[in-house]
Amino acid sequence: MTPPERKRYPLLGLVAYALVPGERRVRAARHFRRAGIEGLMGVGALVVPENRPEEEPSGRERIEID
Repeated sequence: MTPPERKRYPLLGLVAYALVPGERRVRAARHFRRAGIEGLMGVGALVVPENRPEEEPSGRERIEID
């Protein structure tokens, strides 16, 4: 039994979809712009370390057992 083939979209079709004038192109450009911004925000969140003050105790408490 062979695995099902993945659906592949040709690059030419994507370029044609983005370049065709009209409402579809405007919607596609808006979608790609939003997706790019979301991608950059995600990468930015991963790159920028979270600043936490050292004086603040963590939620865990250490208990000594004798």
